[in-house]
Amino acid sequence: MSDQRKKRVPKGEIKYKLSLNEEQKLAKAQILNHAYNFIHGRAGTGKTLLACQVALDQVFKRQYTNIVITRPTVGTEDNGFLPGSLQEKLEPWMIPIKSNMFKLYDAKKVTDMYEKDIIEMISLSHFRGRTFDDAVVIVDEYQNLTRAQLRMAVGRLGKGSRMIFCGDPDQIDLKDRNYSAIQDIARIKDSTHVFVVKLEENHRDEAVQEVLEMLNGI
Repeated sequence: MSDQRKKRVPKGEIKYKLSLNEEQKLAKAQILNHAYNFIHGRAGTGKTLLACQVALDQVFKRQYTNIVITRPTVGTEDNGFLPGSLQEKLEPWMIPIKSNMFKLYDAKKVTDMYEKDIIEMISLSHFRGRTFDDAVVIVDEYQNLTRAQLRMAVGRLGKGSRMIFCGDPDQIDLKDRNYSAIQDIARIKDSTHVFVVKLEENHRDEAVQEVLEMLNGI
């Protein structure tokens, strides 16, 4: 970090509406030291919440200049048939991300960050050809990326940036699970540039974990 940027770091503690639990705090410490991060876990384990908190925190602390967010739309990735601008087409797919941002921090300030493109929503089909410098890139629901799309996304990492992939192996919506990007993580997990973690603690109603386990035959 340059001396100029150090001087811009805000004084005082940044106050969030929600606090990370212990496993999330441990994961965050590792995320800050790795270029590529893969957060796994069942529904309700706070994968996306953790990614959003890391991203907001690092932008507020002037470690990064912006947040880039994408989310696969599986069979409708090009979004071409939906009415409105690209941002309007993406809006339904990005609601879970915005919801987590609003849970963490003041909604008006987060909305302002969107309007100023400090937080940028990009469709996966517009990732190709981009290089994301000095940014935190969140790829949500990455279990629905194909293996080819994972390679494309990984190649977008610019200087001074990091990527956070959030995924649930139990929620693969691709027609063939073998094409899921999540199948390739075993190949790269031993890289010094890669951090892989599985979150376990349920953040939703206690009924969620029990019923999911029953449905999954655990």
